[in-house]
Amino acid sequence: MPATTVLVVGATGELGQRVCRLLRRWTPKVRVLGANRSGRGHPDFPVHRVDVADESSLAPALRDVALVVNAVGPYQHDPAPLVRACVAARAHLVDLADDLAWFGAVAEAASRAGAAAAGVAVIPGCSTVPGLVALLAQRWAARADVASLSAWLSLGSGNPPSRGLVATLLAPLGRPAPGGGRWFTQLVTTTAFDGRRLHFGSWPAPVSEAGLRLGAKRVPLRFYVGFDRAYLTLALRLAAPLLAGVPSRSLPTLSAAALPLARALRPLGTQRGALLLHAHDSDGVVRDRAELHALANGLDIPAAPVIWVVQSLLAGGLRDGGLLGLEDVVVPSAAIAWLREAGYELREGGGPGRS
Repeated sequence: MPATTVLVVGATGELGQRVCRLLRRWTPKVRVLGANRSGRGHPDFPVHRVDVADESSLAPALRDVALVVNAVGPYQHDPAPLVRACVAARAHLVDLADDLAWFGAVAEAASRAGAAAAGVAVIPGCSTVPGLVALLAQRWAARADVASLSAWLSLGSGNPPSRGLVATLLAPLGRPAPGGGRWFTQLVTTTAFDGRRLHFGSWPAPVSEAGLRLGAKRVPLRFYVGFDRAYLTLALRLAAPLLAGVPSRSLPTLSAAALPLARALRPLGTQRGALLLHAHDSDGVVRDRAELHALANGLDIPAAPVIWVVQSLLAGGLRDGGLLGLEDVVVPSAAIAWLREAGYELREGGGPGRS
C-alpha cells in the first residue's frame, strides 16, 4: 500500500521547516514532499518548484498528494489558485494563518471551487490561533454559564524570529479596533497559574463577528499578545502610535529592517511561551481556565495542529469536504495527549475571578 503523501508548500521557511520536522517525527509512515519557488533547499526530501499564484505550476506537484500544507506566510497572497489546484487533485488543504481577511478569502475560494461537492476538506487557521484556541475551548461546550472567552498568548523572545512573524506582529499596531480604540495602545496584565504576572496588548481576534464556535453556540473572543520579557511588550506599546500611520504596503520593508534587531535581542529572552484561556460568564467573571506552557520549542506549537490533522487523516480519513475548523476534524483529547507527550504542560481549572 503506497504511503500517504503530504506536500508542504513553503517547506524551507521557518514554520514550514517545523511542520516538516514534526511530520517526520510524529507520522513516520507519511511521505513528506516540499515545494517552494526555487525548487530546492531541503536536504531530506524532494522539493518541487511551484508558485502559489500560478495554478499550472501547482498541478504537477499535487499528483498523488493526500494533503497540502500551505506554510507560505504571512498569507497575503490570493489563496484561490492553490484551493482550485487542491480541489482538482482531490487533495485536502490546511494552512497556518491567523488573519480574518485570509479566512474570508479561503472560504470564498473553497465555495467557488466546489470543495464540498468534491469531498476536499479546506481547513484554514491550523495554528495557535484560532485552531488550537478553538480546540481547547471545546472543554466548555456544554457550559451554559460561559458567555465569552479570552485568549492570552505570551511569546518566548528567545525563539528564532522570522520575517513573517515580525510582519504579523507589526501589522495591527495602532490601527483602529472595532468598537473604538486602537490595537496595542494600552497594556493589560493577567496572572498565570505559577504566579507570574504577564503583560499583553489587545490584538485582533481572528474569528468572525459571530464569535468562536463553542459546541452549538458562538461566543465572543478577546485576544491579547505579549512577550516573556515585559520591556518588549512595552516597546510594542510605545511603537503602536508611531506605526498607526505607516501604509500597509510599507510593512514588508519595515519588517525586513526590524528582523536584525529581533535576532539581536534573542540572547536576552527565553524560549518560554504560554497560551492562557479564560472562560467568562455574562458579568465578565472568570469561571474556568486552561493554560498551556512551553519551556522550550514553543514555536513548534503553531505547527502542531497540522500533525493532528494528518494523524486524523491516517486514522480514518477526513470524511467531510468544504470549509472546516480544526475542531471539526481533531478530537481535543488526542491533541492534549500529543502536547503532553511532546513535553508541554497543560494546566486546568481555576476561578471565579477576573483577568
